[in-house]
Amino acid sequence: DFLQKLVTRDLSQLKVGRAAYTPMCDEQGGILDEMVLYRIGESDFRLILNAGNADRDLEWMNEHVPAAGVTLKDLREQKGVLAVQGPKALEITQGLSSVKLSPMPYYSIQEGVVGGCTGWMARTGYTGEDGFELLLDWKDLPTVWAQLLTAGQSLGLTVAGLGARDTLRLEAGMPLYGNDLDETTSPFEAGLGRCVSFEKAEFIGRTALWQRSQEGARRQLVGFVMEDPGVPRQGYELFVKDRKVGQVTSGTFSPTLKRNIGLGFVETDAAAPETPLQVAIHERRALAKVVPTPFYKHHGH
Repeated sequence: DFLQKLVTRDLSQLKVGRAAYTPMCDEQGGILDEMVLYRIGESDFRLILNAGNADRDLEWMNEHVPAAGVTLKDLREQKGVLAVQGPKALEITQGLSSVKLSPMPYYSIQEGVVGGCTGWMARTGYTGEDGFELLLDWKDLPTVWAQLLTAGQSLGLTVAGLGARDTLRLEAGMPLYGNDLDETTSPFEAGLGRCVSFEKAEFIGRTALWQRSQEGARRQLVGFVMEDPGVPRQGYELFVKDRKVGQVTSGTFSPTLKRNIGLGFVETDAAAPETPLQVAIHERRALAKVVPTPFYKHHGH
């Protein structure tokens, strides 16, 4: 009941062993954060928050915890996550896992032993690829890390940092909090209206979100590809002819597509695919066009 009031998604049908992606909004309908929520028991849930927002998120959650019936625990000093992502993720992880991973559907989680250490294995990730996130005790992270690198050496496993992850999530059209989402953004503007359920009981932000859904969004998060040379960067202004219609929120060179790509908010009448845009890059305007997202979708599981 507490989580139902806290987030916008309806969790009533979320079964044990499954996960859900959901925004968490304030009373004005702005996105405070978005998270992946795992149901690991009938009355036991694990929430993965954005690391940069975790202190604020926990303060917000604690302000809304009922006086009795709910215990909220901060596990950041006890638990950590290793993500194994990509076309060989299943093969590499399976060799260390006691759980048969192949039948696991996307957005599911199971408890088991991986690399000799007890933890949770989730078929989730923030790269747009198939893969697994391993939720482990802090003390076990180095052990499993080393075993993964050894097991994946012949299969091309490599270490990837936040820069690589940011490129992958952008190719997959996944928004990043602080770039593409913040408290001024509603789920409907960000293309996350599917994650808002007005069928469930009252939740924080419901009234404001209902009003926004009826009024329609004045702006929309869109993907675009560059047709002229130049990499779009956060904050660059977007134009249709001589009218400013929005700005870039994320942009990079896509190694997969060999093109410069970006996400940005534009006025609704400039959001249709194939709409020609101009990106103000320094002293010039470079041509671009709106395209459907994701820019890239893997063909695996």
